[in-house]
Amino acid sequence: MASKIAAIFLRGQRGVGDAVHEEKGRDIYDLLWYMAKKVVPDLDYLVAKKINVKDLRALFDKLTLQMNKVNNTNLKNDLTPLFVNRTFIDNWLKNWRKSYSRLLDDYKINTVKNLTSVGVGQDFDTDNISFIYTYDTEEGRAVRIRCIISDYWIADREGNLPTETNDKISQLAANDMKEPLSDKLKQYVTLFYNKIEAYFKKTNQVMLGNSVSTKVIRMTADNLNQKEQIVLNKSALLSCELDDLFK
Repeated sequence: MASKIAAIFLRGQRGVGDAVHEEKGRDIYDLLWYMAKKVVPDLDYLVAKKINVKDLRALFDKLTLQMNKVNNTNLKNDLTPLFVNRTFIDNWLKNWRKSYSRLLDDYKINTVKNLTSVGVGQDFDTDNISFIYTYDTEEGRAVRIRCIISDYWIADREGNLPTETNDKISQLAANDMKEPLSDKLKQYVTLFYNKIEAYFKKTNQVMLGNSVSTKVIRMTADNLNQKEQIVLNKSALLSCELDDLFK
């Protein structure tokens, strides 16, 4: 999605005379497709492309202004030859601005404030372990970030971490559990908390949607589902950023 947003901002003028325009129809079409999937744009990519946005809210504000510059005639000329189903693309062209506004509203942009709870639990069908961090927001909603690991990280010695436990956060998690957390689980609670806080610092405390989840973080690659799972070693897990792990 970020590459499409970058293209919309950076593609530059095309055409000659009165038929000069800044957009390519396929970029706009693909953008709305990604928005319908609730894909979160990669801010690091956009910053690397020198697009000046401080957070996701600022990005969508800038994008909305750019959408007002889109030429409908150019959009039609670009997109119509790409589709066999003329009725479909005619309807899309007639409604795309309304669709953009609706999809933007559906993103539910939140400004995160304080961590209110941490939940740790195990799915006994898969044995995966989830760490669920709940924050309150300026909008009065609760948002949740779920980090998921396979049980091998806890059972295997390779999963031992050098992470220093944050006692305050670990206590918050312990208060949410029926049984005390092991020292190893406390390390993972702290590890993911640190990644979440670094992510919110990077996004200026802004989060899209009311919940987000990482892929299942695995140590082994057998029967890997790349859409839902990611394989890391300990070094990669320690060094990666939170958004590297998102679905």
